[in-house]
Amino acid sequence: MFLKNLKQTNPISIVFFMVFAILFWCLPIFTNRLSDIYPHTFFSATTIFILGLFLPLLQSVGLNNLIYEKDVIKKNSLVLAPVFLLLTTPFITQVDSWIISLFLLFYLNALFSSYQKDRPFSESFNANFLLGTIVLFYSDILLLFPLIIVAFLTFRNMSWRSILISLIGLALPILFYWIYTFIFGYSFVFNVPTFKLVSLSVPIINTLSYAEIIWYTVVMIILLFSFLELVLWIYKKSIRSRKSFFIILAYFILLLFINIDGSYFLALTPISIVVANFFVYSKRKRLTEILFLLFLLASVYYRISI
Repeated sequence: MFLKNLKQTNPISIVFFMVFAILFWCLPIFTNRLSDIYPHTFFSATTIFILGLFLPLLQSVGLNNLIYEKDVIKKNSLVLAPVFLLLTTPFITQVDSWIISLFLLFYLNALFSSYQKDRPFSESFNANFLLGTIVLFYSDILLLFPLIIVAFLTFRNMSWRSILISLIGLALPILFYWIYTFIFGYSFVFNVPTFKLVSLSVPIINTLSYAEIIWYTVVMIILLFSFLELVLWIYKKSIRSRKSFFIILAYFILLLFINIDGSYFLALTPISIVVANFFVYSKRKRLTEILFLLFLLASVYYRISI
């Protein structure tokens, strides 16, 4: 029932999602003090609460619009936004990852915009200028640069000029930073990326609460069905959709090497796209309705139990 309504982008569904998103974020403070739920070494609990309310919500809506506008998932619906929001259930204080993940949406938008363009010079420059700006603060994000090469090869518009313009766009923010430090007499500091695969930390079941066990179990089942759906039915998708999913999977693989605080949050973008594809296209409607309902209830239970 819930999933069926989300497959329609009418005003009622949009308002319902917005109200739910606000209430969903506020669930922990109904039973706990704000300072106990949102501790942070730099920001106050109130600031974390406000950022956590708006940044993931903005990203969920932006990601939803991006994927349907670029025909990655052709059926226009509101499914992707709540899927992303529910996947963020455990992440309540990862401010750095919230900000990076939101800005990387513009990076993905530039990559997808290069489809069927023989000379995607502006897209390659804009994407990598943004990437270079993020690199100034989080150097490991530099590991996403090969994704532009993957996009060029996938969309078959690779050229030496596109690569050169990409490198210029990537280097300019770093050059501007060096000029700034040179003029004002500051030391130029740039951390070299670690190039190390982020180790997957599997939670020990004895240390998990009932809410966490239920949530992780439901998510794992949904992920299993989602990746099976993608693998078994990707040949039926349009050429643009197939190529876009290849870039999304490459994006996910590169994110596994980015070692920042809350780096798992960055991976929610490609994962939520794959999950939304399952909920939208699966022919087993009753199964998807049951799984989405369980996903919703498990996420609410998890948030209340924090």
